[in-house]
Amino acid sequence: MSDSGPVQRHLSETALDQALKAAESGERARRLGFIKSLYQGDSVSDAIAREGHTTSTGYRWRKRWNEGGVDGLLPDYGGGRPPKLSPAAETAFLDEIAQRQPVSTATIEDILKTEFDVEYAADYLPRKLESIGLTYQPPAREHVDRQEILEAVEWDDKAPVENTGRHPYNEQSSRTEAGWAIAE
Repeated sequence: MSDSGPVQRHLSETALDQALKAAESGERARRLGFIKSLYQGDSVSDAIAREGHTTSTGYRWRKRWNEGGVDGLLPDYGGGRPPKLSPAAETAFLDEIAQRQPVSTATIEDILKTEFDVEYAADYLPRKLESIGLTYQPPAREHVDRQEILEAVEWDDKAPVENTGRHPYNEQSSRTEAGWAIAE
């Protein structure tokens, strides 16, 4: 590839400077900076080296600029892959979780598969659930008063040990179920 092709002057240098100042992203500023360097007489390889890209990228950017100006220079990302759950399905899913919470991960996977025909990778599922407003609630830990346990046990070294089946720890009912619930 040669540097023989000129850069089209779609904007005046003043308008290009204003576009550079108004650039919303670093990528936009890099591409416009590259064009400004070409306007000032730099070769494609010198201008693109300043932006930290390969020479072939410089030729591609110059061609896009020459064919379409600012709009042609900027990338068209196309929006990416559509979500597996549509906004309406996501709302229906959250309604289902609200009725059952807390819900185990296995139950969530089952709901997604049977009711929405959707599967997520095991490593990704927690991130997805958090992004739509769910939090994982681990089981509540019980506070066990050690002194209460010691007092409940009779310490008579000579008496035979009698197992009554009663233990203060077993009588506490502060445990809660673990699972996913809508964040409050």
